[in-house]
Amino acid sequence: MTRIKHYLLLLAVLALGLSSCSKDQAYQYALPADAFSVCSFDLKSMAKKAGVANSKDGELQKRLTEMLSDSEEAEAYYKELIQNPSKSGVDLKSPVFLFSNEKVSLGYLLRVDDKGKLEACVNKLRKLRNKDAAALKAEDGIFFDIDEDSTEPEEVEYDESEYDTIEETSDTTAHQPSISTYHVSGNVTVYAFNDKAFISLNTSESTIEETKQLAKQYLSQTKDKSYVATPAFRDLEDQKGDIRGVLSMTKFLESSYGKSMTENIVGLSDATNFDGIDMKKCYMLYSVSFETGEVVGTMTYGSEDKEILKKLKKLAEEVSPKSVQDDLVKFLPKDSYMTAAASLSVQKLFEHYSKLPDFKKTLSELKAEGVDIEAIVPTLGEEIAFTFPRINAEQSDFGLVGYLKTKDATLVDALYQQAEKEHSGRYVKDGGDHRYRIAEGPFFFGYQDGVTYLAYGGMGRELLFKTSGENFTKHSDYSSLKKSNSFCYIDLKKLLTTAPTADLLQMFIGEKAKAFRVLQSLSFTATNLDGKMSLKIDSKENSLKTLADLFAALR
Repeated sequence: MTRIKHYLLLLAVLALGLSSCSKDQAYQYALPADAFSVCSFDLKSMAKKAGVANSKDGELQKRLTEMLSDSEEAEAYYKELIQNPSKSGVDLKSPVFLFSNEKVSLGYLLRVDDKGKLEACVNKLRKLRNKDAAALKAEDGIFFDIDEDSTEPEEVEYDESEYDTIEETSDTTAHQPSISTYHVSGNVTVYAFNDKAFISLNTSESTIEETKQLAKQYLSQTKDKSYVATPAFRDLEDQKGDIRGVLSMTKFLESSYGKSMTENIVGLSDATNFDGIDMKKCYMLYSVSFETGEVVGTMTYGSEDKEILKKLKKLAEEVSPKSVQDDLVKFLPKDSYMTAAASLSVQKLFEHYSKLPDFKKTLSELKAEGVDIEAIVPTLGEEIAFTFPRINAEQSDFGLVGYLKTKDATLVDALYQQAEKEHSGRYVKDGGDHRYRIAEGPFFFGYQDGVTYLAYGGMGRELLFKTSGENFTKHSDYSSLKKSNSFCYIDLKKLLTTAPTADLLQMFIGEKAKAFRVLQSLSFTATNLDGKMSLKIDSKENSLKTLADLFAALR
């Protein structure tokens, strides 16, 4: 993957000289129709926001050039490309795409502006890496460049008996080889281009020749055979942001990657198509925008079947029927490392999944062992809250506290009874009814006034139901967070500026750790089918410019 990283970094350098946008989108037809992941980058916008196009001293350009260059000749050539990006032959004013499918672990696609210039540029880069490199030759109008580190998949034979330990005796028969094979994945990277598009394909289960044929197929296909013709791509194009992407559940769940994931989820292997909701016809849309003092990310669902999308939205509204409430959040400290809360109807979620045959079987098996989930679920409320307040290095202690609204103590009593059944004497009463703890360890759980709680550490126990001092409802960001059905808030400023976490960071990277202090907070919120991420930065500049400066400071 050495050269693919090299090329991607070169694209970042060339993006510094972007100007007007091309309207020729035919290069997009090379996107494979069976892609389960596609991501689009607006390098023109990102270069402008990073401030590198107007940089007076060209510090970032200089650093990128130094990273690429291993000789004076290379440095001179990259400087030439920066001053005149059109000499590269690629058009970075048009979106750059990254994609994956069953055969391609990572591919990227660019628009070709001038095939002749691109040919000359690639040959020059080949010469810079290897002075004896031969010039590229076209095959059916397509130029190919094979990464020198490419390795093809293979079946390797070995003699199992060589790994057996056999006691030698006078009766020992002659060694009989026992030949077996094991599969070794490859790592093939092929670069290919014609007069429309430049494409890079990285594969692990294809030979070099097979990967070349894939590139030929993608570069020659028409619009109706490409990803461009899919509803997912049209929804991707409608997204706003510097980075836009789509993860197609249809293709992903059918791939070897998706199958391996769902097969390992006990009781949910058939959860992708039931109750009128076929998740294979759904996809996730996401975007990232770099704004002044903030990086904003969004996520939502799309579907080729609008009726399925309506059913999915209805389910989301039933599972999370209201926004976050103050009832449990008021028990969470204002200044914690991490704080989270959610409005979640466990009962509605349970009713939904209990229709699955595998899930029903799991419930029956648990009931036979004395755990009656069906009896516990109706006692559960719709509010959850969690906090990770701090670390006390001097006392080797940290606290974790979680709360769940419940109608009674059925849940905690069932947990205690099951634990006592499996590990008699390990859990003991903790000073009252429905209050328990590990006999030898800082873990506590119980029920109090309509709330089930879990706590870890002496610090966590001290925080239980504590209302003195300022709680998270007084936090300046809470008013916006509580409008969602769920949120998770990470106080980066506290993590990066207070002991012991700040000390640990400084120990590893020294004074460079101070550069991270511009990071203020990271939050995630979800409302029905829509999610949002916010990285707040202490800067009056665009967040990408600040992050670029942070990157430069760490070099």
